[in-house]
Amino acid sequence: MEAVAPKIPITLQERDEAPDIIRVSATWEEYLELAEVVPYNIDYYEGEIISIGQASLLHEGLVSRLIALLSIYYDNLDDYTVLASNVKIFVPDCQSEFNADLSVLKGSPDYLKLPSGRLSTVSYKNPEVIVEVLSKSTKNFDKAGKLDCYKTISSLQYVLFVDQSKMAVSVVARTTEPNQWLTTDYNSPDDTVRLGDLALTLRSIYRKTPLAG
Repeated sequence: MEAVAPKIPITLQERDEAPDIIRVSATWEEYLELAEVVPYNIDYYEGEIISIGQASLLHEGLVSRLIALLSIYYDNLDDYTVLASNVKIFVPDCQSEFNADLSVLKGSPDYLKLPSGRLSTVSYKNPEVIVEVLSKSTKNFDKAGKLDCYKTISSLQYVLFVDQSKMAVSVVARTTEPNQWLTTDYNSPDDTVRLGDLALTLRSIYRKTPLAG
């Protein structure tokens, strides 16, 4: 009997007409097949394909701003690359794959090996920094299940959460102790967000957004 593909929208019009959040049970192989077909980003987590609705202008503005700020800093450091959301992050310990809003790679990418044996050129396993811009529909997922998976990535040093409903940023940083992470919250426009030697004020992150006041 021929396998039936999971029921998710195939076209952008169908996706626009569907609920904001879609969760469909699927195997890893089914997810990989659909990820090459659908014209929008999908994640895979705990045996489900997950799709979040179209991002807002504010969300995309914050992502663009963060890419610019991080690119300025990392451009002066050899062996670092800032990557946008079309590059996926595969987490082996969770058998999951996510489209983080942006990530920072140090060195060469450790690409995902597909069931066919070839290496993916759009999914890698060794980010040093992951950034997620939070929305009402993604906040719980980003700061719970996804974060738990992210913490299993041995190369990862920082996860940066940027809220789009208020001026608020959280940094989850790996410590020198095994399996120990430190979360620091920033809420004032003049607070300085730190990822190692990288320092950004909240005012600079939220510049030119309605939240800047």
